[in-house]
Amino acid sequence: MGLYERNYMNEPQENYSSGRRAMWWLIAINVFVYFFVASPGDRRYITFALHASRCSMMTPVQFLTSGFLHGNFSHLLFNMYGLYLFGSIASPILGEKRFCTLYLAGIIISSGAFYLINLGKPLFLVGASGAICAVTIAAAMVDPEKRFIMIFMPFTPIKITTMVVCYTILNFLMSVGDAGNSISYLAHLAGFIGGYILMKLIAPDCVLWDPLKLKNQSGKTQTPPPPKKPVFRRKPESDASTPVSNAELDMLLDKISREGINSLSEHELARLRQARKEMRGE
Repeated sequence: MGLYERNYMNEPQENYSSGRRAMWWLIAINVFVYFFVASPGDRRYITFALHASRCSMMTPVQFLTSGFLHGNFSHLLFNMYGLYLFGSIASPILGEKRFCTLYLAGIIISSGAFYLINLGKPLFLVGASGAICAVTIAAAMVDPEKRFIMIFMPFTPIKITTMVVCYTILNFLMSVGDAGNSISYLAHLAGFIGGYILMKLIAPDCVLWDPLKLKNQSGKTQTPPPPKKPVFRRKPESDASTPVSNAELDMLLDKISREGINSLSEHELARLRQARKEMRGE
């Protein structure tokens, strides 16, 4: 078995391509809906938006469809840029299924928060902002050392973790301080919270930064736990002449690729030498 035929070498590449593909499909769907399905002002736009005013206008599907509508072109452009910027970080690591789950659940969670908080008010919700917030915190959790140069601070790269913390605090303050504009801010907060919970549930192996754990704030990138080492049962010395099977040879080569040849025990080195002799026909 060749090195690139092994599962642990194939999975990251599969995640990278499928995750990036899912991100571009989501961007394409949002753009298609805006220009060809439900533009602002037409009847389908009102039908697919999430209404909090009257239960008669609310259907369960609106909790999802509202996330694919946008109020104007700048709203669409800003959200899709955010999806590209932070999705490019999170999607290759999460892969297609987990990234789509994160995005769609972010829409539903933020829509649900909006509906419960504003029930009975003459308001409706559109936009993918809740999903983008979920993707943003996911990107920070999987790559906490990533840095960006912001327009208002062009000479100082800012860590993505700092951006997430500041933006979350800002949304909280805006939601408390301005009742007239608190709707979208609360949906953003719900997206952040929902994204954090989802990452802990569906992708705990990818989390390198946890905003609720102070020990992660040291600035050092954490690494996922190493794969479990294969367990070798030491054979009795009387079995030293037993032919080395392909499975045993694979396990020895795996151990060398992970930890180096010095990690092999005397017995394992002897088995490796025996395998080499068998391959030479000695």
